[in-house]
Amino acid sequence: MSEKRKNAVIVKMLTQLNPGKDQEKLYKDYQKKKIVLMGLIVMVGVVSALSLHLSSRMGTKLAEGARLVRNEWGAGDFKVTLLARAEDWNRKIDLSVRERQYTIAEKEKLMKDLWAALPDMIKGKNQDLCHVTTNLNLVTSVKGYPFQISWESGNQDRIESNGTVKRQETSKGGEWVALRAVIKDKQQEVNDVFEINVFLLPETLSEEEIFFRELENELVREEMEDDSEKQLILPQRLDGKLISWKEQKKEYSFLVLLLFLLAAVIAGRGLDRDLKKGIQKRNGQLMAEYAGFVSMLRLYLMAGLTIRNAFAKIADDYEAQEKTQGKKHLYKEIKTLCYQLENGMEEEQVYQQWGQRCGEMRYRRLSFLLGVHLKQGNSQLIQLLAQEAYTAQEDRRNYARKIGEEAGTKLLLPMIMMLAVVMMLVLLPAYIGFGNV
Repeated sequence: MSEKRKNAVIVKMLTQLNPGKDQEKLYKDYQKKKIVLMGLIVMVGVVSALSLHLSSRMGTKLAEGARLVRNEWGAGDFKVTLLARAEDWNRKIDLSVRERQYTIAEKEKLMKDLWAALPDMIKGKNQDLCHVTTNLNLVTSVKGYPFQISWESGNQDRIESNGTVKRQETSKGGEWVALRAVIKDKQQEVNDVFEINVFLLPETLSEEEIFFRELENELVREEMEDDSEKQLILPQRLDGKLISWKEQKKEYSFLVLLLFLLAAVIAGRGLDRDLKKGIQKRNGQLMAEYAGFVSMLRLYLMAGLTIRNAFAKIADDYEAQEKTQGKKHLYKEIKTLCYQLENGMEEEQVYQQWGQRCGEMRYRRLSFLLGVHLKQGNSQLIQLLAQEAYTAQEDRRNYARKIGEEAGTKLLLPMIMMLAVVMMLVLLPAYIGFGNV
């Protein structure tokens, strides 16, 4: 790739973001990535546009001979935009086309089909309408039929209009109940009434079920007898059996205890997570401060200060910056180091403990260097600190680049979701158009 065709601004930015790497390779990789992304977007656009074009061509409602094809009944009305041309004149006309309605002959045939299928539709979970033990499914409309159905029961005490079956105290031989179905269409062109006989099987109850049903009835009678009384006397005996009573209350204490135990576990996990985040934040701050700290230490040593005095001076500088920049973890560790030196601890031991408290490998390495060169003077230590400062700056750049890459990775999912939404908005009309063909 010739130098003239290269974008100098792009090359400069790539070099700044990736120092020390081959400019030619960086630029080629960037251009490949850019071309692939743009090509993918263009390809999606072409596919979407082609789909819309095909759906608009295939889904046309205008047939040959200036004919509009109506939707079948149940498919709904539709709107169409027509372009009318008369010699030199043309105009767009919006027209609403209703769905096709059945003819009277078609409705009569559908009515017969519905009547034949209705018994199986309404039986619900029963074997058939001659062996009814559970509720019926009295439908008010059936898919594919342009009718509304209303129901009337010949015995509301046994079968309600909504299909609820009541078999309490049914005669031993069972009972027949007549259901009346009134079927109408919206245009009132075809109406009919059908009667369906349903046989309720007698209810079979155990001795225990009979006893408690009688007890419930007795309670209802006692409650209805005189509602002006302050107290309701519960029956103590029924059918020769003694009855004891106990109020059954809903108990939520165990559930509340479980909820609070779960909340305690979640709170504990949350504190642990916050602690880990705090450690990560502290380590990140120490890493960010390291390069500046090493440079400051090197400057003070070059000015003739001892390592001990240099740490004291750095602590004073951090304390002066605390009001404007806030507290820093490195300042706390340096203050602790100064307190230990003031209390008479050996410098080598203090520096080693300081590196261990900081935890990061760079600080432990620096504490080792300080301990080794404590008795050798500052000349060689200053050179090592210069190298350490340069290395720290490189590490800081790499760390910043890593943070940026992680941020970009976190944004990848929202970008993919946005692309999916855009594709749905573009392709959905096409798929709907295919469905109406």
